[in-house]
Amino acid sequence: MRPTVCNSWRQFTQFFGNFDSSNPPSPLHLAVYTFFSSGGTSCVAIRMTTSSSPPVAASTVLDDNGTSTQPTLEVVAANPGTWASGSPQNPQGGVYVDVIPGTSSVPGSPGSGGAAGTPGQIQTFTIQVKYGGPYPNNIVETWPNLSMIANSTVYGISNYAPSVVNSPYTGSQYINLVDLFSNNASPLNNPAQVTAQPLSGGLDGNNPASPPAVPPVPGPTDFMNAVQLLDQFPDQPFVLNLCGQWDPNITGGVVKNYAEPRGNIFVILDPPTDAQGHGYLPSPMANWASSLSFRSAVAAVYYPQLVISDPYNSQPGSTRTVPPGGFIAGMYLVTDGGRGVAKAPAGLATSLGGVYGVETSGILTNTDQGNLNNSNVNCLVSVPGYGVVIWGARTLSQFLVTRYVPVSRTLIYLSTEFVALTKFAVFEPNDYVLWGAINSVLSQFLSGFWQSGGLQGMSAADAYYVTCDQTNNTPSSIQQGIVNVEIGVALQYPAEFVVITIGQWAGGQNVAIAAA
Repeated sequence: MRPTVCNSWRQFTQFFGNFDSSNPPSPLHLAVYTFFSSGGTSCVAIRMTTSSSPPVAASTVLDDNGTSTQPTLEVVAANPGTWASGSPQNPQGGVYVDVIPGTSSVPGSPGSGGAAGTPGQIQTFTIQVKYGGPYPNNIVETWPNLSMIANSTVYGISNYAPSVVNSPYTGSQYINLVDLFSNNASPLNNPAQVTAQPLSGGLDGNNPASPPAVPPVPGPTDFMNAVQLLDQFPDQPFVLNLCGQWDPNITGGVVKNYAEPRGNIFVILDPPTDAQGHGYLPSPMANWASSLSFRSAVAAVYYPQLVISDPYNSQPGSTRTVPPGGFIAGMYLVTDGGRGVAKAPAGLATSLGGVYGVETSGILTNTDQGNLNNSNVNCLVSVPGYGVVIWGARTLSQFLVTRYVPVSRTLIYLSTEFVALTKFAVFEPNDYVLWGAINSVLSQFLSGFWQSGGLQGMSAADAYYVTCDQTNNTPSSIQQGIVNVEIGVALQYPAEFVVITIGQWAGGQNVAIAAA
Protein backbone atom coordinates (compact mmCIF):
# COMPACT_ATOMS: atom_id res chain seq x y z
CA MET A 1 0.00 0.00 0.00
CA ARG A 2 1.08 3.57 -0.62
CA PRO A 3 -0.55 6.80 0.58
CA THR A 4 -1.92 8.53 -2.51
CA VAL A 5 -1.94 12.33 -2.69
CA CYS A 6 -5.06 13.67 -4.42
CA ASN A 7 -5.53 17.37 -5.19
CA SER A 8 -9.06 17.11 -6.59
CA TRP A 9 -12.01 14.74 -6.76
CA ARG A 10 -11.20 14.07 -10.41
CA GLN A 11 -7.65 13.09 -9.53
CA PHE A 12 -8.93 10.79 -6.79
CA THR A 13 -11.18 8.98 -9.28
CA GLN A 14 -8.21 8.51 -11.60
CA PHE A 15 -6.50 6.48 -8.88
CA PHE A 16 -9.45 4.82 -7.13
CA GLY A 17 -12.27 4.86 -9.69
CA ASN A 18 -15.54 6.77 -9.70
CA PHE A 19 -18.80 5.87 -7.98
CA ASP A 20 -19.96 2.43 -9.12
CA SER A 21 -23.66 1.71 -8.68
CA SER A 22 -22.98 -2.04 -9.01
CA ASN A 23 -20.92 -2.08 -5.78
CA PRO A 24 -21.77 -1.06 -2.21
CA PRO A 25 -20.88 2.54 -1.37
CA SER A 26 -17.23 2.92 -0.46
CA PRO A 27 -16.67 4.82 2.82
CA LEU A 28 -13.44 6.15 1.34
CA HIS A 29 -15.19 7.47 -1.76
CA LEU A 30 -17.92 9.16 0.26
CA ALA A 31 -15.44 10.77 2.65
CA VAL A 32 -13.20 12.13 -0.11
CA TYR A 33 -16.18 13.27 -2.17
CA THR A 34 -17.63 15.23 0.75
CA PHE A 35 -14.16 16.54 1.68
CA PHE A 36 -13.78 18.26 -1.67
CA SER A 37 -17.45 19.31 -1.63
CA SER A 38 -16.87 21.38 1.50
CA GLY A 39 -13.77 23.12 0.18
CA GLY A 40 -10.93 20.71 0.87
CA THR A 41 -8.02 21.12 -1.53
CA SER A 42 -5.62 18.21 -0.96
CA CYS A 43 -5.90 14.85 0.75
CA VAL A 44 -3.90 11.67 1.24
CA ALA A 45 -5.97 8.51 0.70
CA ILE A 46 -4.93 5.08 1.99
CA ARG A 47 -6.49 1.83 0.83
CA MET A 48 -7.76 -0.33 3.70
CA THR A 49 -6.73 -4.00 3.69
CA THR A 50 -7.17 -6.94 6.07
CA SER A 51 -4.39 -9.10 7.46
CA SER A 52 -6.72 -12.13 7.55
CA SER A 53 -7.19 -12.00 3.78
CA PRO A 54 -4.28 -9.95 2.43
CA PRO A 55 -4.57 -8.43 -1.02
CA VAL A 56 -2.00 -8.94 -3.74
CA ALA A 57 -0.48 -6.21 -5.89
CA ALA A 58 -0.45 -6.74 -9.66
CA SER A 59 3.03 -6.87 -11.19
CA THR A 60 5.14 -7.70 -14.22
CA VAL A 61 8.83 -8.49 -14.78
CA LEU A 62 10.97 -6.73 -17.39
CA ASP A 63 13.92 -8.55 -18.98
CA ASP A 64 17.19 -6.84 -19.82
CA ASN A 65 19.04 -6.30 -23.12
CA GLY A 66 21.74 -8.96 -22.61
CA THR A 67 22.60 -11.61 -25.17
CA SER A 68 21.44 -14.05 -22.53
CA THR A 69 18.49 -12.13 -21.15
CA GLN A 70 17.85 -11.96 -17.43
CA PRO A 71 15.08 -10.41 -15.33
CA THR A 72 16.23 -6.91 -14.39
CA LEU A 73 13.27 -4.91 -13.11
CA GLU A 74 9.95 -5.79 -11.49
CA VAL A 75 7.07 -3.32 -11.89
CA VAL A 76 4.60 -3.57 -9.00
CA ALA A 77 1.32 -1.69 -8.61
CA ALA A 78 1.61 1.10 -6.02
CA ASN A 79 -1.41 -0.33 -4.19
CA PRO A 80 -2.68 -3.92 -4.04
CA GLY A 81 -5.89 -5.10 -5.66
CA THR A 82 -7.39 -6.04 -8.99
CA TRP A 83 -7.53 -2.38 -10.10
CA ALA A 84 -4.07 -2.61 -11.71
CA SER A 85 -4.49 -5.95 -13.50
CA GLY A 86 -4.67 -5.44 -17.25
CA SER A 87 -4.95 -7.86 -20.16
CA PRO A 88 -5.83 -7.89 -23.85
CA GLN A 89 -9.16 -9.40 -22.80
CA ASN A 90 -9.79 -6.41 -20.50
CA PRO A 91 -8.29 -3.48 -22.43
CA GLN A 92 -10.39 -0.86 -20.60
CA GLY A 93 -8.76 -1.42 -17.20
CA GLY A 94 -5.46 -2.04 -15.48
CA VAL A 95 -1.93 -0.64 -15.62
CA TYR A 96 0.42 -1.07 -18.59
CA VAL A 97 4.05 -0.01 -19.06
CA ASP A 98 6.14 0.99 -22.05
CA VAL A 99 9.94 0.89 -22.00
CA ILE A 100 11.68 3.16 -24.48
CA PRO A 101 15.50 2.83 -24.66
CA GLY A 102 17.73 5.72 -25.63
CA THR A 103 20.97 7.62 -25.13
CA SER A 104 20.68 10.95 -23.32
CA SER A 105 23.18 13.72 -24.01
CA VAL A 106 23.01 15.15 -20.50
CA PRO A 107 25.62 15.79 -17.78
CA GLY A 108 25.99 12.55 -15.83
CA SER A 109 28.29 10.99 -13.31
CA PRO A 110 31.23 8.80 -14.48
CA GLY A 111 30.16 5.21 -14.82
CA SER A 112 26.56 6.18 -15.46
CA GLY A 113 26.38 4.12 -18.58
CA GLY A 114 27.73 3.70 -22.08
CA ALA A 115 30.64 1.52 -23.14
CA ALA A 116 33.23 3.86 -21.66
CA GLY A 117 31.04 5.43 -19.00
CA THR A 118 31.62 8.85 -20.54
CA PRO A 119 29.93 11.77 -18.79
CA GLY A 120 27.55 13.47 -21.16
CA GLN A 121 26.54 10.30 -23.04
CA ILE A 122 24.47 8.20 -20.64
CA GLN A 123 22.66 5.07 -21.71
CA THR A 124 19.21 5.60 -20.20
CA PHE A 125 15.65 4.46 -20.71
CA THR A 126 12.16 5.88 -20.30
CA ILE A 127 9.17 4.23 -18.64
CA GLN A 128 5.68 5.30 -19.62
CA VAL A 129 2.77 4.29 -17.38
CA LYS A 130 -0.68 3.74 -18.90
CA TYR A 131 -3.83 3.40 -16.82
CA GLY A 132 -7.28 2.31 -17.95
CA GLY A 133 -6.09 0.88 -21.26
CA PRO A 134 -3.00 0.09 -23.39
CA TYR A 135 -3.40 2.97 -25.84
CA PRO A 136 -1.35 6.17 -26.23
CA ASN A 137 -4.18 8.33 -24.84
CA ASN A 138 -4.01 6.27 -21.60
CA ILE A 139 -0.53 7.53 -20.69
CA VAL A 140 -0.68 9.02 -17.18
CA GLU A 141 3.04 9.24 -16.28
CA THR A 142 6.36 9.45 -18.10
CA TRP A 143 9.69 8.81 -16.35
CA PRO A 144 12.62 9.75 -18.63
CA ASN A 145 16.41 9.41 -18.25
CA LEU A 146 16.30 6.41 -15.91
CA SER A 147 19.32 4.22 -15.14
CA MET A 148 19.90 0.84 -13.49
CA ILE A 149 23.11 2.04 -11.77
CA ALA A 150 22.54 2.85 -8.10
CA ASN A 151 24.94 5.82 -7.97
CA SER A 152 24.05 7.25 -11.37
CA THR A 153 23.11 10.94 -11.64
CA VAL A 154 21.73 13.31 -14.27
CA TYR A 155 22.23 17.03 -13.74
CA GLY A 156 23.62 16.10 -10.33
CA ILE A 157 20.39 14.32 -9.29
CA SER A 158 20.03 10.56 -8.89
CA ASN A 159 18.38 8.88 -11.86
CA TYR A 160 18.51 5.34 -10.46
CA ALA A 161 15.12 4.01 -11.58
CA PRO A 162 13.79 2.66 -8.23
CA SER A 163 14.87 5.80 -6.35
CA VAL A 164 13.14 8.11 -8.82
CA VAL A 165 9.91 6.18 -9.33
CA ASN A 166 9.48 5.03 -5.70
CA SER A 167 9.97 8.45 -4.08
CA PRO A 168 7.08 9.06 -1.61
CA TYR A 169 7.14 12.77 -2.46
CA THR A 170 7.74 13.01 -6.21
CA GLY A 171 7.44 9.41 -7.38
CA SER A 172 4.80 7.48 -9.29
CA GLN A 173 1.23 7.26 -8.04
CA TYR A 174 0.71 4.01 -9.96
CA ILE A 175 3.80 1.79 -9.75
CA ASN A 176 6.85 0.83 -7.69
CA LEU A 177 10.06 -0.59 -9.14
CA VAL A 178 12.16 -3.43 -7.70
CA ASP A 179 15.73 -3.95 -8.92
CA LEU A 180 16.20 -7.67 -9.67
CA PHE A 181 19.99 -7.18 -10.05
CA SER A 182 20.69 -8.65 -13.45
CA ASN A 183 24.23 -10.04 -13.81
CA ASN A 184 24.67 -8.31 -17.16
CA ALA A 185 26.80 -5.18 -17.00
CA SER A 186 25.46 -1.71 -17.71
CA PRO A 187 23.95 -0.72 -20.06
CA LEU A 188 22.90 -4.28 -20.94
CA ASN A 189 21.04 -4.51 -17.63
CA ASN A 190 18.62 -1.80 -18.76
CA PRO A 191 15.15 -3.23 -19.49
CA ALA A 192 14.49 -4.14 -23.12
CA GLN A 193 11.96 -2.22 -25.13
CA VAL A 194 8.32 -3.22 -24.56
CA THR A 195 4.99 -1.67 -25.49
CA ALA A 196 1.87 -1.84 -23.30
CA GLN A 197 3.08 -4.73 -21.15
CA PRO A 198 0.25 -5.33 -18.62
CA LEU A 199 0.54 -5.83 -14.90
CA SER A 200 -1.28 -8.94 -13.73
CA GLY A 201 -2.07 -11.08 -10.68
CA GLY A 202 -3.71 -8.44 -8.50
CA LEU A 203 -6.21 -9.64 -5.89
CA ASP A 204 -8.49 -7.64 -3.61
CA GLY A 205 -8.29 -8.36 0.10
CA ASN A 206 -12.00 -9.20 0.34
CA ASN A 207 -12.05 -11.12 -2.93
CA PRO A 208 -9.23 -13.68 -2.88
CA ALA A 209 -9.00 -16.63 -5.24
CA SER A 210 -11.07 -18.70 -2.78
CA PRO A 211 -13.34 -16.15 -1.09
CA PRO A 212 -14.63 -17.00 2.39
CA ALA A 213 -18.36 -17.25 3.02
CA VAL A 214 -18.18 -14.09 5.15
CA PRO A 215 -15.80 -11.35 3.96
CA PRO A 216 -13.19 -10.47 6.59
CA VAL A 217 -13.68 -7.26 8.56
CA PRO A 218 -10.67 -4.99 9.15
CA GLY A 219 -9.67 -4.89 12.80
CA PRO A 220 -7.59 -2.59 15.03
CA THR A 221 -4.29 -3.98 13.74
CA ASP A 222 -5.33 -3.43 10.13
CA PHE A 223 -6.22 0.21 10.80
CA MET A 224 -2.96 0.80 12.65
CA ASN A 225 -1.01 -0.72 9.77
CA ALA A 226 -2.81 1.62 7.38
CA VAL A 227 -2.39 4.90 9.29
CA GLN A 228 1.27 4.16 10.02
CA LEU A 229 1.90 4.60 6.30
CA LEU A 230 1.59 8.33 7.03
CA ASP A 231 5.06 8.01 8.59
CA GLN A 232 6.31 8.54 5.04
CA PHE A 233 5.43 12.20 5.77
CA PRO A 234 6.90 12.55 9.29
CA ASP A 235 6.94 16.36 9.46
CA GLN A 236 3.56 16.91 7.80
CA PRO A 237 0.60 17.63 10.12
CA PHE A 238 -2.61 15.85 9.18
CA VAL A 239 -6.32 16.00 9.90
CA LEU A 240 -7.27 12.31 9.94
CA ASN A 241 -10.68 10.74 9.34
CA LEU A 242 -11.23 6.97 9.46
CA CYS A 243 -14.11 7.21 6.97
CA GLY A 244 -17.24 6.04 8.75
CA GLN A 245 -15.42 3.96 11.37
CA TRP A 246 -16.59 4.56 14.95
CA ASP A 247 -15.70 1.36 16.82
CA PRO A 248 -13.91 2.66 19.96
CA ASN A 249 -11.50 -0.29 19.87
CA ILE A 250 -10.31 0.91 16.48
CA THR A 251 -10.58 4.67 16.81
CA GLY A 252 -9.21 4.64 20.36
CA GLY A 253 -6.20 2.63 19.23
CA VAL A 254 -5.42 5.06 16.42
CA VAL A 255 -5.85 8.11 18.68
CA LYS A 256 -3.88 6.83 21.68
CA ASN A 257 -1.25 4.71 19.94
CA TYR A 258 -0.59 6.78 16.84
CA ALA A 259 -1.99 10.33 16.81
CA GLU A 260 -0.95 11.26 20.35
CA PRO A 261 2.62 9.85 20.21
CA ARG A 262 3.26 11.36 16.78
CA GLY A 263 2.12 14.79 17.96
CA ASN A 264 1.02 16.41 14.68
CA ILE A 265 -2.22 14.59 13.83
CA PHE A 266 -5.77 15.58 14.78
CA VAL A 267 -8.47 12.90 14.40
CA ILE A 268 -12.06 13.66 13.31
CA LEU A 269 -14.40 10.90 14.50
CA ASP A 270 -17.69 9.97 12.86
CA PRO A 271 -20.76 9.19 15.02
CA PRO A 272 -21.91 5.60 15.69
CA THR A 273 -24.70 3.88 13.76
CA ASP A 274 -26.87 0.82 14.28
CA ALA A 275 -26.86 -2.34 12.16
CA GLN A 276 -29.04 -0.64 9.52
CA GLY A 277 -26.71 2.36 9.28
CA HIS A 278 -29.04 4.72 11.18
CA GLY A 279 -27.51 7.17 13.61
CA TYR A 280 -28.22 7.20 17.34
CA LEU A 281 -30.84 9.45 18.90
CA PRO A 282 -29.41 12.43 20.83
CA SER A 283 -29.57 10.90 24.31
CA PRO A 284 -27.90 7.57 23.39
CA MET A 285 -25.33 9.54 21.41
CA ALA A 286 -24.43 11.62 24.48
CA ASN A 287 -24.19 8.43 26.57
CA TRP A 288 -21.95 6.80 23.97
CA ALA A 289 -19.56 9.75 23.91
CA SER A 290 -19.44 9.95 27.72
CA SER A 291 -18.59 6.25 27.93
CA LEU A 292 -15.53 6.42 25.67
CA SER A 293 -12.48 5.06 27.45
CA PHE A 294 -10.11 7.39 25.60
CA ARG A 295 -10.35 11.11 26.35
CA SER A 296 -7.96 12.88 24.03
CA ALA A 297 -7.10 16.45 23.09
CA VAL A 298 -6.26 15.36 19.53
CA ALA A 299 -9.69 13.94 18.67
CA ALA A 300 -13.19 15.37 18.20
CA VAL A 301 -16.50 13.69 17.37
CA TYR A 302 -19.26 15.23 15.22
CA TYR A 303 -22.98 14.38 15.13
CA PRO A 304 -25.32 13.61 13.38
CA GLN A 305 -24.95 12.10 9.91
CA LEU A 306 -25.71 14.32 6.94
CA VAL A 307 -28.06 14.01 3.96
CA ILE A 308 -26.67 14.66 0.46
CA SER A 309 -27.69 14.01 -3.13
CA ASP A 310 -26.91 10.34 -3.75
CA PRO A 311 -23.82 10.11 -6.01
CA TYR A 312 -24.49 6.37 -6.48
CA ASN A 313 -27.98 6.92 -7.92
CA SER A 314 -28.82 8.83 -11.10
CA GLN A 315 -32.51 9.00 -10.14
CA PRO A 316 -33.41 12.71 -9.69
CA GLY A 317 -34.07 13.65 -6.09
CA SER A 318 -32.45 10.56 -4.58
CA THR A 319 -30.52 11.21 -1.37
CA ARG A 320 -28.01 9.36 0.80
CA THR A 321 -27.11 9.68 4.48
CA VAL A 322 -23.35 9.89 5.00
CA PRO A 323 -20.94 10.28 7.93
CA PRO A 324 -19.87 13.91 8.45
CA GLY A 325 -16.10 13.37 8.72
CA GLY A 326 -15.23 14.29 5.13
CA PHE A 327 -17.23 17.51 5.29
CA ILE A 328 -15.68 18.45 8.64
CA ALA A 329 -12.11 17.83 7.45
CA GLY A 330 -12.69 20.03 4.43
CA MET A 331 -14.10 22.82 6.60
CA TYR A 332 -11.09 22.59 8.91
CA LEU A 333 -8.83 23.42 5.99
CA VAL A 334 -11.13 26.17 4.70
CA THR A 335 -11.09 27.81 8.14
CA ASP A 336 -7.31 27.41 8.41
CA GLY A 337 -6.83 29.13 5.07
CA GLY A 338 -9.24 31.98 5.75
CA ARG A 339 -8.77 32.68 9.45
CA GLY A 340 -5.94 30.47 10.73
CA VAL A 341 -5.83 27.56 13.17
CA ALA A 342 -6.72 29.80 16.12
CA LYS A 343 -10.25 30.24 14.70
CA ALA A 344 -12.65 27.49 15.74
CA PRO A 345 -13.97 25.60 12.69
CA ALA A 346 -17.53 26.30 13.78
CA GLY A 347 -20.21 28.97 13.52
CA LEU A 348 -22.33 30.52 10.78
CA ALA A 349 -19.34 30.77 8.44
CA THR A 350 -19.06 26.98 8.30
CA SER A 351 -22.01 26.27 6.03
CA LEU A 352 -21.45 22.81 4.53
CA GLY A 353 -21.88 22.97 0.78
CA GLY A 354 -23.88 20.19 -0.84
CA VAL A 355 -25.67 19.18 2.37
CA TYR A 356 -29.48 19.02 2.21
CA GLY A 357 -29.96 18.54 5.94
CA VAL A 358 -29.18 16.34 8.91
CA GLU A 359 -30.37 12.80 9.53
CA THR A 360 -33.90 12.82 10.98
CA SER A 361 -32.79 11.12 14.18
CA GLY A 362 -30.28 13.93 14.67
CA ILE A 363 -32.64 16.93 14.59
CA LEU A 364 -31.72 18.63 17.84
CA THR A 365 -33.50 20.78 20.39
CA ASN A 366 -31.61 23.30 22.50
CA THR A 367 -31.68 20.80 25.36
CA ASP A 368 -30.23 18.09 23.12
CA GLN A 369 -27.43 20.42 22.07
CA GLY A 370 -26.64 21.27 25.68
CA ASN A 371 -26.47 17.61 26.71
CA LEU A 372 -24.33 16.68 23.72
CA ASN A 373 -22.03 19.63 24.31
CA ASN A 374 -21.51 18.51 27.92
CA SER A 375 -20.53 15.10 26.53
CA ASN A 376 -17.98 16.74 24.20
CA VAL A 377 -20.01 16.02 21.07
CA ASN A 378 -19.94 18.71 18.38
CA CYS A 379 -23.37 19.23 16.84
CA LEU A 380 -24.28 19.88 13.21
CA VAL A 381 -27.44 21.98 12.99
CA SER A 382 -29.62 23.58 10.34
CA VAL A 383 -29.78 27.37 10.59
CA PRO A 384 -32.27 29.22 8.37
CA GLY A 385 -30.45 31.26 5.77
CA TYR A 386 -27.15 29.44 6.33
CA GLY A 387 -27.89 25.75 5.79
CA VAL A 388 -26.20 23.09 7.90
CA VAL A 389 -23.36 24.50 9.99
CA ILE A 390 -20.90 23.19 12.57
CA TRP A 391 -22.10 24.21 16.04
CA GLY A 392 -19.42 22.89 18.36
CA ALA A 393 -15.64 23.03 18.80
CA ARG A 394 -14.78 20.62 21.59
CA THR A 395 -12.17 17.90 21.71
CA LEU A 396 -12.61 14.73 23.76
CA SER A 397 -10.21 16.06 26.39
CA GLN A 398 -11.27 16.10 30.03
CA PHE A 399 -9.01 19.06 30.77
CA LEU A 400 -10.09 22.66 30.40
CA VAL A 401 -6.83 23.85 28.83
CA THR A 402 -7.21 21.46 25.84
CA ARG A 403 -11.00 21.31 25.70
CA TYR A 404 -11.30 23.22 22.43
CA VAL A 405 -10.39 22.17 18.90
CA PRO A 406 -8.62 25.44 17.93
CA VAL A 407 -6.50 25.36 21.11
CA SER A 408 -5.34 21.80 20.47
CA ARG A 409 -4.72 22.40 16.77
CA THR A 410 -2.87 25.65 17.51
CA LEU A 411 -0.49 23.71 19.74
CA ILE A 412 0.03 21.17 16.94
CA TYR A 413 0.64 23.95 14.43
CA LEU A 414 3.09 25.84 16.67
CA SER A 415 5.10 22.76 17.62
CA THR A 416 5.38 21.74 13.96
CA GLU A 417 6.55 25.22 12.97
CA PHE A 418 9.01 25.44 15.87
CA VAL A 419 10.68 22.19 14.84
CA ALA A 420 10.97 23.35 11.23
CA LEU A 421 12.27 26.82 12.18
CA THR A 422 15.03 25.47 14.44
CA LYS A 423 16.44 22.74 12.18
CA PHE A 424 19.27 25.14 11.30
CA ALA A 425 20.57 24.75 14.87
CA VAL A 426 21.57 21.10 14.43
CA PHE A 427 25.39 20.73 14.58
CA GLU A 428 25.93 24.45 15.18
CA PRO A 429 28.22 25.47 18.10
CA ASN A 430 26.05 25.43 21.20
CA ASP A 431 26.76 28.89 22.60
CA TYR A 432 25.27 32.34 23.03
CA VAL A 433 25.43 33.03 19.27
CA LEU A 434 23.17 30.06 18.54
CA TRP A 435 20.87 30.91 21.44
CA GLY A 436 20.43 34.43 20.15
CA ALA A 437 19.66 33.16 16.65
CA ILE A 438 17.02 30.76 17.99
CA ASN A 439 15.46 33.52 20.13
CA SER A 440 15.35 35.83 17.14
CA VAL A 441 13.80 33.34 14.71
CA LEU A 442 11.12 32.10 17.09
CA SER A 443 10.25 35.55 18.45
CA GLN A 444 9.83 36.91 14.94
CA PHE A 445 7.50 34.03 14.03
CA LEU A 446 5.45 34.40 17.23
CA SER A 447 5.17 38.14 16.73
CA GLY A 448 3.58 37.61 13.33
CA PHE A 449 1.28 34.90 14.69
CA TRP A 450 0.16 37.17 17.54
CA GLN A 451 -0.44 40.13 15.21
CA SER A 452 -2.61 37.92 12.99
CA GLY A 453 -4.86 37.17 15.98
CA GLY A 454 -3.46 33.75 16.85
CA LEU A 455 -2.56 34.68 20.45
CA GLN A 456 -4.12 36.69 23.26
CA GLY A 457 -2.54 39.79 24.77
CA MET A 458 -2.47 43.54 24.35
CA SER A 459 1.29 43.43 23.82
CA ALA A 460 3.88 40.94 22.63
CA ALA A 461 5.02 40.44 26.22
CA ASP A 462 1.47 39.42 27.16
CA ALA A 463 1.20 37.03 24.19
CA TYR A 464 4.40 34.96 24.29
CA TYR A 465 7.95 34.57 25.51
CA VAL A 466 11.01 32.64 24.31
CA THR A 467 13.86 31.65 26.60
CA CYS A 468 17.05 30.17 25.18
CA ASP A 469 20.11 31.32 27.11
CA GLN A 470 22.48 30.27 29.87
CA THR A 471 19.62 29.93 32.35
CA ASN A 472 18.22 26.83 30.64
CA ASN A 473 21.36 25.70 28.78
CA THR A 474 23.76 24.52 31.46
CA PRO A 475 27.28 23.16 30.89
CA SER A 476 25.87 19.67 31.47
CA SER A 477 23.20 19.97 28.75
CA ILE A 478 25.70 21.57 26.37
CA GLN A 479 28.05 18.61 26.81
CA GLN A 480 25.18 16.27 25.99
CA GLY A 481 24.55 18.12 22.70
CA ILE A 482 21.19 19.49 23.81
CA VAL A 483 19.80 22.97 23.15
CA ASN A 484 16.92 23.79 25.50
CA VAL A 485 14.28 26.26 24.36
CA GLU A 486 11.35 27.28 26.56
CA ILE A 487 8.34 28.87 24.86
CA GLY A 488 5.18 30.20 26.47
CA VAL A 489 2.11 31.25 24.52
CA ALA A 490 -1.23 32.79 25.52
CA LEU A 491 -3.68 30.80 23.40
CA GLN A 492 -6.99 32.08 22.10
CA TYR A 493 -10.14 30.41 23.45
CA PRO A 494 -13.37 30.48 21.45
CA ALA A 495 -16.48 32.30 22.67
CA GLU A 496 -18.60 29.20 23.11
CA PHE A 497 -21.62 30.87 24.73
CA VAL A 498 -22.94 34.41 24.39
CA VAL A 499 -24.90 35.34 27.53
CA ILE A 500 -27.52 38.06 27.09
CA THR A 501 -29.65 39.49 29.88
CA ILE A 502 -32.81 41.29 28.76
CA GLY A 503 -34.30 43.94 31.05
CA GLN A 504 -37.64 45.73 30.98
CA TRP A 505 -37.76 49.32 32.20
CA ALA A 506 -40.87 49.73 34.39
CA GLY A 507 -41.45 52.78 36.57
CA GLY A 508 -37.80 53.51 37.14
CA GLN A 509 -36.96 49.88 37.91
CA ASN A 510 -34.90 47.52 35.70
CA VAL A 511 -36.52 44.08 35.78
CA ALA A 512 -34.61 41.12 34.29
CA ILE A 513 -37.03 38.97 32.31
CA ALA A 514 -34.82 36.56 30.41
CA ALA A 515 -31.30 35.25 30.26
CA ALA A 516 -29.81 33.08 27.50
